[in-house]
Amino acid sequence: MPEFLKGSGDLQQLELQGWDILAEQVSLPVAVLRQGALQQNANWMAEFAKQNQVLLAPHGKTSMSPELFKYQLNAGAWAITVATVPQLMCAVEAGVERVILANQLVGRYHLEVVARLLKTTSLQLFCFVESIDNAKVLGDFFDQQALKLNVLLEVGVIGGRCGVRTFDELTQLFKTCQAYSSLQVMGLGFYEGVIGGERAEQDVEHFVKGLITQADLLHQQGMFACSEPLITGAGSAWYDVVTKVMKQSARSDEFKFVIRPGCYLIHDTGIYQDAQQAILARSEVACDIAGELVSSLFIWAYVTSLPEPGLAIVGMGKRDVAFDAGLPKPEFHYDIRNKRLQSLNGDFYIEKIMDQHAMLRLSPNHLLSVGDMICFSTSHPCLTFDKWKQIGIVERDWVITKTIMTHF
Repeated sequence: MPEFLKGSGDLQQLELQGWDILAEQVSLPVAVLRQGALQQNANWMAEFAKQNQVLLAPHGKTSMSPELFKYQLNAGAWAITVATVPQLMCAVEAGVERVILANQLVGRYHLEVVARLLKTTSLQLFCFVESIDNAKVLGDFFDQQALKLNVLLEVGVIGGRCGVRTFDELTQLFKTCQAYSSLQVMGLGFYEGVIGGERAEQDVEHFVKGLITQADLLHQQGMFACSEPLITGAGSAWYDVVTKVMKQSARSDEFKFVIRPGCYLIHDTGIYQDAQQAILARSEVACDIAGELVSSLFIWAYVTSLPEPGLAIVGMGKRDVAFDAGLPKPEFHYDIRNKRLQSLNGDFYIEKIMDQHAMLRLSPNHLLSVGDMICFSTSHPCLTFDKWKQIGIVERDWVITKTIMTHF
């Protein structure tokens, strides 16, 4: 018997006509992506990058879906970013030829895997380095392998996450890498998303300006291993500020600027919707691009119990949807008896979520029946995707016409 995955239906039905969610041709809960929204989001970000004259290397950790990696590359992405060696392997197996590993490469087995990939594939890899000890380990290993490893030296924020904190530390790291024939310093990397507070916008701008100034000084000294060093940063919250600074830098034509937002393709109705609204308020370029980013990810689930007035128990829980950055938002109700689909308003909301259940509060005036379906949008798509081995693609109405696989 073939493996039955969560959110599955009859495979022959999928191939012939698709799985009609409202006709109950698929197991619920089911996670789906709207094809039209994916296309709209991909086009929007591609246009943003084009107008700002930056390259796009979206972070693959959001979806970990080879199909979506290819989709982003076909839509104009320059590379795919990953956080771990298993994610790197997934990208390479999907045919991705240019990858940014936005973390240090640590661990003997990981080094061996990367060496094998560099020897046997056409992979162009850029790897973050921020530790002299790590640089020495990498240099010793890849010198012995007679391989070249492209490295990006990571600059960090004081009190933040990874990266060297001072220009002196950065210079020492450069010199350490230059002692090894295998380590090619191709540029600088950073992540500004850890910056917060009331002055976050100004602090992000100040940090990126300082980093580009440091890169310029090093470039003038001929310390990079290429004529056009790469400078990469920008998550999903501050990519407008980062690109503005990059574009306005006095010597911008001497660098290759790459931004790495991860959530734009899926988007949400929570934290990234809020972040995008802030971007639209700040950025004239973003405002002038036709259309907007829209949530493409939805979860359909059954009403499984109506234990008391104003309370419905829904068959969707922490095993199915993100809950770390806001609870799922009810969007649609399908009345199974009357075959009627209607949009929901603020009278419906998730009060609490457990492993396999969610408590849905609603006005006692609203009539639900056990077996009705509720459709939810989400906040923080990364932590919904990692709960599903397969996700449906909806191209018309609520009919799943194909599925994509995830590899978490």
